[in-house]
Amino acid sequence: MKKSAIAMALGLAFSQHAAAQEAAATEPKLQRIEITGSSIKRTEQEAAGSIQILTRDDIERTGQTTALGILNSSSAISTDISSASSSSGSFATGSSGVGMRGLGKVATLVLVNGQRIAQYGLADGAQQNFTNLDAISASAIDRIEILKDGASAIYGSDAIAGVINIILLKDFEGARISANYKESENFKENRNSNISGIIGWGDIDRNGFNTYLTYDAYKSDGYSTGDLRNHYPEWHRQTPGRSTWDVPSVYSPTGNLYRSASNYVPAPGCPASSIDPRDGLCKYDILPQTGLTTDAKRYALASNTHFRIGKDIDANFEITHASAANDYIVAPFAVQPTTASSTWYNAIDGKMVGPYFYPKLPVGHANNPYNVPVEFRARMLDTGDGFNFNRTESKQSRVMLSLTGEVKGFDWKSSVGYMTSDATKATRAASATGYTNAITSGAYKFNGPAGTNSYALLDSMFPIRTTIGESKIGFANAVVSGAVAQLPAGPLNIAFGTDIRQEKYEMASSDNVLRGDLIGIAGLQVKDKMDHYALFTEATIPVFKSVELNAALRADKSTNSDVHYSPKLGVRYTVTDGLLLRATASGGFRAPNVVETGNGLGRSSFATSTNDPRRCGIASTLNNLVQNAANATPADKSQANTLRNADCLAGVPTFVSSNKDLKPETSRSFTAGVVFEPIKNWTMALDYYHIERKDEIGTRSVADVLRDEANLPAGQLVRVDNTASDAQFVALARKYAPTSTANFGGIGAIGLLYNPYVNSGKTRASGFDFDASGRFNTPVGQARLKLEGTYLWKYQEFSVADNAYDTNMAGTYDMGSRLKTKLRGSLRAGSFDHGMTINYASGYSNNSLGSPTYCVTNNVSAANLGTCGHVGSNTTVDYNLAYSGIKNTKISLYIDNLFQQDAPIQWRDGFSPQFRRIGLTASYTFF
Repeated sequence: MKKSAIAMALGLAFSQHAAAQEAAATEPKLQRIEITGSSIKRTEQEAAGSIQILTRDDIERTGQTTALGILNSSSAISTDISSASSSSGSFATGSSGVGMRGLGKVATLVLVNGQRIAQYGLADGAQQNFTNLDAISASAIDRIEILKDGASAIYGSDAIAGVINIILLKDFEGARISANYKESENFKENRNSNISGIIGWGDIDRNGFNTYLTYDAYKSDGYSTGDLRNHYPEWHRQTPGRSTWDVPSVYSPTGNLYRSASNYVPAPGCPASSIDPRDGLCKYDILPQTGLTTDAKRYALASNTHFRIGKDIDANFEITHASAANDYIVAPFAVQPTTASSTWYNAIDGKMVGPYFYPKLPVGHANNPYNVPVEFRARMLDTGDGFNFNRTESKQSRVMLSLTGEVKGFDWKSSVGYMTSDATKATRAASATGYTNAITSGAYKFNGPAGTNSYALLDSMFPIRTTIGESKIGFANAVVSGAVAQLPAGPLNIAFGTDIRQEKYEMASSDNVLRGDLIGIAGLQVKDKMDHYALFTEATIPVFKSVELNAALRADKSTNSDVHYSPKLGVRYTVTDGLLLRATASGGFRAPNVVETGNGLGRSSFATSTNDPRRCGIASTLNNLVQNAANATPADKSQANTLRNADCLAGVPTFVSSNKDLKPETSRSFTAGVVFEPIKNWTMALDYYHIERKDEIGTRSVADVLRDEANLPAGQLVRVDNTASDAQFVALARKYAPTSTANFGGIGAIGLLYNPYVNSGKTRASGFDFDASGRFNTPVGQARLKLEGTYLWKYQEFSVADNAYDTNMAGTYDMGSRLKTKLRGSLRAGSFDHGMTINYASGYSNNSLGSPTYCVTNNVSAANLGTCGHVGSNTTVDYNLAYSGIKNTKISLYIDNLFQQDAPIQWRDGFSPQFRRIGLTASYTFF
């Protein structure tokens, strides 16, 4: 019995250690089950590789009611996109996805019950197809298995960094309802609520079937910068480009007339209460209409009917469905500056549009008192109150039948199913023609009574634009496994299987975007189908009593790609009863998706927060002349920040086309580890990993392209004449520093970057996973401790410009913390169950590949260099308490960030709130 307990502890990751020991102590015989990462059924003691299991008990202790929240309770997982906080301008709004090893969500395969689900309807960045976690019913999750190793040899494409297998309940009998509410202390706007229920009936052994239905409804309230205003610390204002973050906007309903930095006056009729005494301009508080998070409403259904066909076939018929709506908080439109140009792409005609300049008010316009055209800075309040909006709606479904059985000692399993996913994003944008005509003709009336401007006029100025995406996938797969020979050290188990999928995907922007009618808006159009076929085999080979080999090979063939072979070899060596050594070597791949290889016009987009190395330093110098001037007005400081950010946090227009000649991304990974049980009930494990990914599909990073600008082919990077805006910036700086000679030297602003899909990128990552767990008895009950963490040692991307791997990004702004750990403790005492988690993330440098000397480049003052260069470590403590002393009732209390630890100063990102959050969950079981 002791050996069984030790073997179990050695075979699995931290959350498995204790569970396995309990099983050995209470079960005379263990069942053969499927383990993520293998096609061969095995007992838990025999599971190889580094796998972390989050049980239902672990999940309930987190207090999380979404799949994303649950997964973030593991240090191995990082959020790649979140529906709550993703930019309203991104392609994949309304979705959530995760990644591992810093390799992103497309290198991490997410499964539900061991099978893929349809990718989100909107490809992130108009390229990345990924699993939307918001479509998974959290209340139906039985456990989550996280395989921290490449597994393309078992699962095929995308399983480069690891596999997350979300396993839903197989059976449930009875009825239960649960409700949850969570809110941040002293900031009630940050709140969410959830209600879920499950009902099931039938006993598989007594009745021959079991069926259940779960329902989840989730709601979160978005909040604005205005809501958060009183919580911003003073240091936030000192960070580059944020000195005027809360200054009221000069784009007010009455407006201001701008002719030059020294001739800037409020328009007639501005209320006295709106005049800023510091500069005399007419202002408007826009922060309450500047969204930081989204209003989200979603629900999910999950149902499984478990039944038997005859005596030998076990069947599961699964239906899942989810729907979501995400609304961003957006402000009324404003008249845009007339000196800065905009460029974008007309995908239908294949050409750059622009430079486009927003129009000035012509002579004779009702709001222009001058005999020359004038820039009018005003807010169009009648485009608020719901006229301007940004909403994403999505739906996702899967129907699947799975059959398992046993024939003459061989296990077999087959699944067939169909899944769909669709999403629609709708918002408004300015029409180059409609907006220009309305302003220059005077048809649009500024600051008039409600209804002055008709809906038809407003709609012509700011028409609705949409992006619609849809995925449809049919699949069938089967696997047979069993012992084919008895070797001296044990049975030789072999598995054979096949996997077939047909995928149809389309994503398209509305015609007004593709034609380039809307100012500065990127679009995409792709529609195609792709077939995937695979054959795979796996074997577990007992070489000696203490040594077992695991070998797997998979062949995948996709449309537009040659056959790709993915091998894997693993070894487990039980040195002693308390010591296990293990290692794996594998090859992985990611097949090109429909967006990257399919038919269509390609995509245009904007690379955000781009540092233009030829202009940012100059822009920062000019900006500092204004910010450091004692007599500079808030309006001038705000304008200088805006002009500076146009070169240091720029949005660079790009255009990318599909490429049918793309090869799959490939990877090589290696892991080696040790698991040790020094004393009974206490185990620890340490695993090293190294992953090299090459032939990455994508565009060269904008930072890498800009560094290599001198060597680019003619026409790949287009700079445009920015003289008017540059002259305005220089004049503004010389208003306060007349002797300054700083200027842009005729270097134009970036207008467009042609950056096609290619197989050129390479990345390598290495680090360590570790875990430890144990339990001990106390006078009031049994206590448990679990530690798990990850350490990113090296992360490097290949530089085309330098033809070599770039500097190590681990511990820098690009990758964030090197070390992330979670230490969990729990104590059950009668009807009370206490739990506590200590979360730790190490500090990191603010430098990055795109800005290797961030603080110097941004001319940060000497007084602030101490806090600018490094982001400190972050340690928070979460507490949970459950009480089950009332019949059929369970009440749980959750306090996140128990000691209200502030987030570390983040000079580059600015203030990020980290509140204490208090949640309460109550559940009642009817029968």
